[in-house]
Amino acid sequence: MWQPPHKNSLKINVDGAWKPGTTEGGVGVVVRDSTGKFVAGCATKLTNVFSAPQVEALAARTGKILAMERGYQNVVFESDALQIVTALRNHSIDRSVLGPVVEDTKSLLTQITGEGFTHIRRTANGVAHRLARFSLHIGGSLYWFEEPPDFISDILYEDCNS
Repeated sequence: MWQPPHKNSLKINVDGAWKPGTTEGGVGVVVRDSTGKFVAGCATKLTNVFSAPQVEALAARTGKILAMERGYQNVVFESDALQIVTALRNHSIDRSVLGPVVEDTKSLLTQITGEGFTHIRRTANGVAHRLARFSLHIGGSLYWFEEPPDFISDILYEDCNS
């Protein structure tokens, strides 16, 4: 189950979705405050992606970029992709195929105050997951601020009232 961040903090959940056998993927990002209130979200379609870990790494990067562009501070980032969270928390240079995305995301981390990335179970990442799946069916990027899209309202409600 989703847990709110500390008071005066934001939590950004990220998730990726990939269509195996294709080069298409998508990213979902949701930002909520300490009361669980929706602050922002985005769904972004990706092309020229080749694996689920690559899409998850790009989801983490997208969440960081959104935080920077909006000037968010005191942020906790969460992902259900253990491989990516581990790579982002590792202090040595990532020389894997995903290294350039991971290292870029690490450099963005230094510009935002907060706890960095933590790993969560998929069940605590439902909103970002639904946004990521939705992104597979759009042609680019969609952003929402203050008012969530209707198709995630049920999960937002359940997260804060269960």
